[in-house]
Amino acid sequence: MITLESIKNCGEYIAIEAEHPLRTFSSAMHNPGYGEYKYFINRTVDKSYNPPDAHEEMKQFITKQGYPLEETVAMMTAVDMKLAFTNHIQDGDTSITLLVTAGLGNAVDVTRSHAYTYSDKPGTINIFIFINGILTDEALIQALCCGVEVKTKVLMKHNIIDKNSGSIATGTSTDSILVASTQKGAFHEYAGSITKLGSLIGKGLNETLNLAVEEYTSFTKEKF
Repeated sequence: MITLESIKNCGEYIAIEAEHPLRTFSSAMHNPGYGEYKYFINRTVDKSYNPPDAHEEMKQFITKQGYPLEETVAMMTAVDMKLAFTNHIQDGDTSITLLVTAGLGNAVDVTRSHAYTYSDKPGTINIFIFINGILTDEALIQALCCGVEVKTKVLMKHNIIDKNSGSIATGTSTDSILVASTQKGAFHEYAGSITKLGSLIGKGLNETLNLAVEEYTSFTKEKF
């Protein structure tokens, strides 16, 4: 199982290590897409980070920390790992573990973004959803969709505005999300919003992301 004890905060990054490869679907920077991976990293970089090749620099970072490139999925954010939030929630024989960081510097309303020029500013919402269970491909994708729906709902609740359009943001321009299943335990053919698994993601991620957004907005107000 992936539990809160599986999450290790190393200061500059947070790592999760599984005993065996997890079935994974993500939009991560390193090893995105579908695959099976054992190591998962959420890394903080400085807001001025701008190497000639970010993908190559990330590979060098992963290798330097001692993780095998072919077994590792990694995301990047300008948010300090002190502002990372975790959660473990269970309903009977189904459980999930969550890791979230929320930066909102480049909040975007995807329905209005066609009307203005993209501006690259620091700000990323990174979401990791670990599921202790057996998922079909369909369930894996539906779980990811549930996560995106929760993100948009939370931004609406906190009235996070796309400064270019003046409308409520649906995310940021550099968000990443990952869903990974242990493929052991309860079987889930589906993970839509009314299923046991989908509703568990809705409940747990809503709690966790709300805290992350509240902490980020409070931190930025104090700082600036």
